[in-house]
Amino acid sequence: MALFTRDSSFALTFTFFYALILAWAMGFHELWFDETEPWLLALYSDSYSELLYNKRFEGHPNLWYSILFAVTSFTHDLRALQITQTVFAIGFVYLFLRYAPFPKLLKGMICFGYYGLFEYGIISRLYALEMFFLFLVCTFYSKRFSHWYLYIALLAILAQTNLFGFFMTGVLGLLLFSETFNVWKETPKLPVSPARKFIGIAIWATGCLFSFWSMMRPNEIEASLLTFLHPYYFYQTIARIWQSFAPVPDLTTSFWNTSFLKTSVEIVLSALLLALLCAAFYRTKRLLLPLLLLFGALFFLFFLKFEGSMRHHGHYFVYTIALLWLRTYYVQSLIPHHPFKWADKILLPCLYLFGFLQVIAGAYALATDWKHPFFMGKEVAQYLKALPTGYILATDERVATSNITAYLGHPVYNLPTGNLASFYTLDPQEANDLRPIVLLDWAQALAQQKNTPVILVCRSELPYQWSSFPIEFLATFRGNSINRFAFYIYKVNPLPFPKKYMMAEFSAQ
Repeated sequence: MALFTRDSSFALTFTFFYALILAWAMGFHELWFDETEPWLLALYSDSYSELLYNKRFEGHPNLWYSILFAVTSFTHDLRALQITQTVFAIGFVYLFLRYAPFPKLLKGMICFGYYGLFEYGIISRLYALEMFFLFLVCTFYSKRFSHWYLYIALLAILAQTNLFGFFMTGVLGLLLFSETFNVWKETPKLPVSPARKFIGIAIWATGCLFSFWSMMRPNEIEASLLTFLHPYYFYQTIARIWQSFAPVPDLTTSFWNTSFLKTSVEIVLSALLLALLCAAFYRTKRLLLPLLLLFGALFFLFFLKFEGSMRHHGHYFVYTIALLWLRTYYVQSLIPHHPFKWADKILLPCLYLFGFLQVIAGAYALATDWKHPFFMGKEVAQYLKALPTGYILATDERVATSNITAYLGHPVYNLPTGNLASFYTLDPQEANDLRPIVLLDWAQALAQQKNTPVILVCRSELPYQWSSFPIEFLATFRGNSINRFAFYIYKVNPLPFPKKYMMAEFSAQ
């Protein structure tokens, strides 16, 4: 065990174990459409400017899409998406194990827990990228004045990862410049010249503004800023605080984004937890304010704008860990005596409890993902690949079936839009859901025009028995999957009649 007393050896050893587990898990994890959508956007955009245009409804900054655009210039293999995810996941785990000022057992539980291993590890989204740059910022925090421009550049990059990185960049930037302008009484005079201060502010503000601009969807400029305003979302949002620290799901196959406890219980636990955190940060008020700002931003986001999922709610926990990391640079010098000394004595055992619960939740998520498909798209794609190559593949919508496109490796005909679809856009103006009978009629018209059978992949079951022409039902994919989406496969043969044409149809909505 002497080997693990050194931080570098400990970090390298358990990062290696983490990499092995991640490589094994990536082998059976089935990507779903939120994972494959950035890959498809990068793969089927002919230029970088076209990529930025195509992603305008994504609601995320450009960094993750830019990285994937660079990757797809070398390979079209979908496994490269998971390799890219693995690189950043291994990176943030190493940084945390090596430099985070927490007990080694706690660091290990966090990295091998629900967020570190599953949500931000196995699932190929842009959160591993965010964690990597967030932990880089935490690592360089003690050198933020001696390495002024490097630290501010890291903040600016963090803002380009996602909305939650943007929140952290904004808050840490305010904290940094409040210190340089001696807002806090306990701050000694810092060796930062006025020119460096204002250049730093310019870099930080530019990074924040560019991130905000790249996240703005065109339809949000004219739409209301408030999506939800109902007591249900208020109560749910309060409960998210506890859920983020103790993400214990329902013990079912479709466990994802569920919670074991009742909302009423979680509301009480959330209030107690928030009180404990405020007491623990009371000694370092300059970090208590960022904590409240970040929690407030999350609260209003989930209550008024975006209900979110566990990967989003987990940022209550992530922000807390990051600020506890930064607190180690202050706590010895500020307010040696305060009325909430008991908070630190309670907080550490609570963190161990949360770490233990996250390991249990992560192990359950990993085991369930191993035993059951995460999404049915890969299985559908394998079935379609076994069909004769002359058939035309078509879908009834582009969101869920875009995952099938990624596994097939080529675009699929989209009936509602009347063209080949490689990725989807969330433009509300493009909503064009067809009535089932019309959808079948259009599939038959396509088969007539191409004089080739059409294989129609649908999200829902169609009343094909009532069609005026014969439709062959081929297969159903409705297994016991984690992400419960079903797919139905139909075969539409061309008829020996004159060609039919698609006619305009009002949306089913």
